[in-house]
Amino acid sequence: MSWNYRVMKRKNESGEYEFGIYEVYYDEKGKIASWTKEPMTPVCPSEEGLDHELNLMREALKKETLLYTKD
Repeated sequence: MSWNYRVMKRKNESGEYEFGIYEVYYDEKGKIASWTKEPMTPVCPSEEGLDHELNLMREALKKETLLYTKD
């Protein structure tokens, strides 16, 4: 199973969309299998590590935005 960060849009309680970065997991065939319940907040033990995580998250902005569903 592989994963990456993806931007997902999700309806909030007032019915409006909010955008966040989520970890998305793929099955052996490359299809989306699951994602994190909440958007990610980068926390790292070093500034270099944080820079790396932020670069990975920035890559998510270059991909198609996914719709967060309850399924």
